[in-house]
Amino acid sequence: MKKSIWIGLLLVLTVAIGIALIDAGAKRPINWSKTYNFKDKIPYGLFVFRNEVPRILGSDRVYEDFGETLYELVDRLDSIRDYDAVLVDVYQYAGYDDLDAKKILDYADSGGEIFVASTYIGDELLDTLGIKAEALQYKLFVPTDKNVSYSLGQDTSRLYLDRVSDFNVFSKLNAKTCTILGQLHSRGRAIPNFIRVSHGKGAIYLHLVPEVFTNYHLLQEGGYEYVSRALGVIKNKKVLFSDYYFNSGQSATPLRVILTSPGFSQAWYLLLFGLFVLLLFKSKREQRAVKIVRPEANLSKEFAKTIGTLYYENGDPGNIVHKKIDYFLYAIRHNYHLETLDLLDDKFLRQLSLKSTVSLEETRTLFSFLHGCRARNSFSIEDVKDINRKIEEFKSKANLI
Repeated sequence: MKKSIWIGLLLVLTVAIGIALIDAGAKRPINWSKTYNFKDKIPYGLFVFRNEVPRILGSDRVYEDFGETLYELVDRLDSIRDYDAVLVDVYQYAGYDDLDAKKILDYADSGGEIFVASTYIGDELLDTLGIKAEALQYKLFVPTDKNVSYSLGQDTSRLYLDRVSDFNVFSKLNAKTCTILGQLHSRGRAIPNFIRVSHGKGAIYLHLVPEVFTNYHLLQEGGYEYVSRALGVIKNKKVLFSDYYFNSGQSATPLRVILTSPGFSQAWYLLLFGLFVLLLFKSKREQRAVKIVRPEANLSKEFAKTIGTLYYENGDPGNIVHKKIDYFLYAIRHNYHLETLDLLDDKFLRQLSLKSTVSLEETRTLFSFLHGCRARNSFSIEDVKDINRKIEEFKSKANLI
C-alpha cells in the first residue's frame, strides 16, 4: 500500500478518535424550546403526555394522531357524522380563524368535544363564545412562578409550576354556558384559567397553561395528578390528538434511521469525510506528465512580411500597387456584394457610399484615383505608400476590416 494511502487512513483515524473524545466529554445543553411536539423528549415536548393519556383515560378508548388542520379534520368527521370524539390541541398559540371557529362550534353543537390548552387562544373563537382572556395584571399581582399556583375544581391543594412566565386568565365568562374547572391563585385571589363551555350537545374545554402538559411539568411532583384530573372531564370515547408536527421529522431518504440517531449520524458523516480525504489523496497524479502539445503558431503576419520584402527587393512597386488594389476590390465585393468591373460607374459609387457610410464625394475621389492607377505600370515607393494610405483611410471610415 502506498505511503499516501497510509497517511490518509492515519488522518481519518486521528479525526475519529478526536471526535469521540470531544463528544464523550461534552456536556450537552438542555433544549428549553417550547415545541409542544408529541415526538420531542425535551422539557417542553409532549412525548410523556402522548404516551400517558391512554393510561390516564383508560384502554377502552380509541387514540389517534392527525396532521390535518382542525378545519379539515372536523369537516371529515362531519361528513361521516362521527361526533363521539374529543379533539385535543396543546400548543403555544391556538389562532383559529373565523372558519375554524365556526367549524369547532358546529362540531361541538352536534355532540363533539374540543380540548384546547394554549397560552393564547384566537379572539374569533372567544368572542363567539362571549369569553375574554387576558394576561394577569402585573402591577396588581406582580406574578412569578413562585407566588402563582394552580388548582382544579374545589380542591384545596396547589400546584406550583416553575419556569412559567405567561400568566393568562379568563377575565370575562358567559354565565349561561361556562363552568369553571380550574383556577389560578395569586395574592389571595382565585381567577379561572380552565373552563368548560357547553355548546349544543357537546362542550369546549379551554385551558390557558399548556406548559403543565409538557414532559418537564408532567414529571414534577403533583403534575401527573393535575393532568389526570384535568383530562378526567373528557367524556367521548375517541381521542384525536392535533399534531402540528405530524409529518415533520419523517425523512424521505432511505437513510432516515441513520440520520435520526445521533451516534449513527456522526458515524455516517465521519465515513463521508474519510472517503473525501481518501479521494483527495488518490487524486494526486500517479502517471508521467502528459507532454504539452502547443498549437501551430499563426504565421500569416510573417508570410505577408516576407512577400512584401520579396516584392520590394525585386524592384517592381507597380506589381504591389496592382495587388493592393485587387485585394481592396475583392473586399468591396465580399462585404458589400457589389460588382467592381467599372470603378467610375455612378450607380456603383452611390451604392458603395450608402453601404460604407463614406461620403459620395470621398468615394468618387478615391475610385477615380484607383482607376487611374490601374491604367499605369510605373510607380515609385512613395506612390505605393500614398495608395496604401488612401485605401486604409477609406477602410477605416467604412469599418471595413
